[in-house]
Amino acid sequence: MSAIPRRDLLRGAALLTLGGAASQLTLTGCGSSAPQAGSSKTGPQGQVVVWMHEEPANTKYFNAKIAEYQKQFPKVSIKPLYVPIANLDTKLSTAFTTGAPPDLIKVGAWTLAERASKQQLAPLPPAEFGAASIDALKGRFETNAFAALTYEQQVYGTPIDFNSVHLWYRRDRFEKAGLDPDKPPTTWEEVAEFSKKLTNADASQVGLQWQLADNIWAMLNFIPLIRGLGGQIIDESSRRGMLNTPEGIKALEYYGSLGNPKLSDPVGAFGLFAKGTSAMLMSGRFTSSLIPAINPNAKIGQTFDSALVPSWEGKEKVAAGYSWGWFVAKKAKNPYTAWHFINWLLNGDNVNQQLAATGLVTPTAGWQKLPSANDKASQQLEQQIPYTDFGPVLPQWTETIKALLDALESVIHKQAPAQQAATAFDAAVGRILK
Repeated sequence: MSAIPRRDLLRGAALLTLGGAASQLTLTGCGSSAPQAGSSKTGPQGQVVVWMHEEPANTKYFNAKIAEYQKQFPKVSIKPLYVPIANLDTKLSTAFTTGAPPDLIKVGAWTLAERASKQQLAPLPPAEFGAASIDALKGRFETNAFAALTYEQQVYGTPIDFNSVHLWYRRDRFEKAGLDPDKPPTTWEEVAEFSKKLTNADASQVGLQWQLADNIWAMLNFIPLIRGLGGQIIDESSRRGMLNTPEGIKALEYYGSLGNPKLSDPVGAFGLFAKGTSAMLMSGRFTSSLIPAINPNAKIGQTFDSALVPSWEGKEKVAAGYSWGWFVAKKAKNPYTAWHFINWLLNGDNVNQQLAATGLVTPTAGWQKLPSANDKASQQLEQQIPYTDFGPVLPQWTETIKALLDALESVIHKQAPAQQAATAFDAAVGRILK
């Protein structure tokens, strides 16, 4: 990191399933009589409090795994709290500030630098996973699986929902527009051409629709554009914003030329794509199971499909990636059992079951050969990982990428030309990173 990682979607999902409020589920074995914390001598025991973002498919899967784990280790009680994704970071920050964090948390790896710099997270202990060293533990995973979970050369968590964002498109919309659904666009220039053919007179239907109003998706949608041109969002060494460059301005102008920011849906761009309002979407592997969950009539390979991330003509491919991670709080009351539970989730058939049930990839070595990974989107994810950029690693990530979101929204809403938005972003970064 999952991770890894959909604010509009999950806010809508929460409204549909749980009234938009945090939902807490206490399983058998929880309560004041819970045994003491586990250790290497006693084995796993006691209560583990887990916080994670609420997502219907994963919540159902995770509850089943908790029950299975507790049956195998009856001295343990897992107490999960599912929080709407828009509220998770704020709730966690409050818990850390008051000195009462949960034992185990699943959070986007893009927030790692901020939390690690504040000494909120425990370093990953390889011994708890039966490994002699971090390098030995890394050997059980795909190359670079821990890159997004490392800050100042220290690894803090294990990856889940490991994704490289690529292009999803509506086969039915392509056919209606006279486009070959077996030949999706491969360049950003073609994406623009296709979008014109897929947009009707009043723009109530469009081609590519960006995922708006969310920090992480602002970054994920924009990285392939600017990095693909040879530019960058931030120069981390000099701590400067880099949008007021030829590459940055061209990427901003392109971003502002596609989609319709006036379109809305309870689950954001995912809902627009699921219902066919938009014909293209930049998203991750989980999309194959998410879209049918929103619209049961949408069938992968029939109604919609996936393609590799486009590139600029004559330029190398650059994909954007993210990961969610499992982390243990530095002040966890039951760290041994928390790490034990994470390790258990990585073993046996659990990784395969998770991918089948939720579309979330845990990048253990050879995950691509799992029965549940025998699909086009998984193969594309594997292809893209070598050229995937996970974005800047900064303690000030939230503030910095919020400034990027502001720049993108000002351009797409026609509130400012690209160069003005770029100048404002670079100035904001200068203030944030001074």
